Amino acid sequence: MIGEISAAIAAVQAINTAIAQIKEAGNNAQGLGIIIERFASANEKVQEAEAKHAGKMSVGESTQLQIAKRRMEAHAQALKDMLLMAGLASDYHEIMNRVEESRIRHEKQIRLIKKKQAERRKMLALAGTIFFGWVSLMGFIWFAIWFYQNL
Repeated sequence: MIGEISAAIAAVQAINTAIAQIKEAGNNAQGLGIIIERFASANEKVQEAEAKHAGKMSVGESTQLQIAKRRMEAHAQALKDMLLMAGLASDYHEIMNRVEESRIRHEKQIRLIKKKQAERRKMLALAGTIFFGWVSLMGFIWFAIWFYQNL
């Protein structure tokens, strides 16, 4: 579980490196392409880690994932600034529309996973109740037969 979260955090940190390199070298299309690629990759890794471990993470893992999501928001702002300064506002809006669509699909997927987990818990509780009732009934019948024979 920690491996996917660590990979997501590493992907977010890779964006930091790319942004620092672009700021040193100046805004160019290739550098912006690298940042966009790393941003998309990090976003996917964060979403995959969250989807795979929804409802199963410890507090520390959940916190690390939340921090990675916050860093993604900061990187989205840095990406916006760079693209707007490079005169690529339409490209920025297209990229963010795709990211937003991906986020919406991801949230639906997480809700579905959590709903299935809740249904599974309910089914297990029902199965446990039925099993307990059956064992109790069989015990009562056994006791009644034993009591009747020993009268």
